[in-house]
Amino acid sequence: MAAPAPPPAMNLSEPADAGKLAAVVAAALAVVIFAPLVLVTGTGETLGAYYAAGPFGLTAVGLLAVVAAVVFLSVGRPHTDTLMLSGVGVVVALSVVLTAVAWVVTIDSTVLFSFPAEYAWIQNHRWVVLAGALVLAAVSGLQARTVL
Repeated sequence: MAAPAPPPAMNLSEPADAGKLAAVVAAALAVVIFAPLVLVTGTGETLGAYYAAGPFGLTAVGLLAVVAAVVFLSVGRPHTDTLMLSGVGVVVALSVVLTAVAWVVTIDSTVLFSFPAEYAWIQNHRWVVLAGALVLAAVSGLQARTVL
């Protein structure tokens, strides 16, 4: 009896495979964004202020990342327009970057530095979110390039 064939390797020159990579990046960014909700305990009001900071809040960044993941997973599916979804994905990814920048720039330092010492890592969380948003924008641009 022959062993089952291994799954085909990802071909990033294919729009659907590049879309899957962009979806993974978007989903990972959403996990990073919402991780403090699981990891930080006993600071309800401070954590709420942290997520509500800025004109849109960190929650908006996370929800846009989830939307980006759904859009990129739809690329290459039957009955979808790959070119249009790639363009929508780029727009959503750029929206993630812009809302993340707005949040990072406007977050109140009083909120940021008011967490207990055991959660000092949250001071760097904003930079990780911003870096992830920039990576998502870059990957979405590469994904769109595969369609053109």
